[in-house]
Amino acid sequence: MYRVQGTLREWVTRDEVRRFIAKKFKEFLLTFVKKGSSDIEYVRLINEMVLANKCSLEIDYKQFIGTHPNIAIWLADAPQPVLEVMEDVAKNVVFSLHPNYKRIHQKIYVRITNLPVYDQIRNIRQIHLNTMIRIGGIVTRRFRNSYSEVKVGSCPECQSKGPFSVNIEQFLRKGIN
Repeated sequence: MYRVQGTLREWVTRDEVRRFIAKKFKEFLLTFVKKGSSDIEYVRLINEMVLANKCSLEIDYKQFIGTHPNIAIWLADAPQPVLEVMEDVAKNVVFSLHPNYKRIHQKIYVRITNLPVYDQIRNIRQIHLNTMIRIGGIVTRRFRNSYSEVKVGSCPECQSKGPFSVNIEQFLRKGIN
């Protein structure tokens, strides 16, 4: 089950992998016990979330990677498809523990906390696209000049260096954002 075939983003969208992630995440939510405690941590957090009428469940990445390291790495490297599965499982678990809660919130969001890698906002680059990152920093100024020349270094999809053609009609309709 752990041998990735193809790109990780494609692989985690396969049905059998999604089912595996769902099974392990549900198991994590319903059985994880923090050291020094006898309570099931995420059942307690779900109860607190419902009591506060919230719809976001915070998952501690360090706790998750300690229990399911492979899935945690998949989450960091391909967050969108893995989070989709995790949110679906979280919704099912919350609504099974609190059946009437679906009248208040139809969707439960999974938020990841305690991601161990921390980058400054000024160090964010193209390599960080479509991965989970933790950033810090302050935006002090935003500069926008709609007439500035834009030079493209490489394609974010295929890393091609060009040459690139510009669709003038589309450019003039959308402008520079």
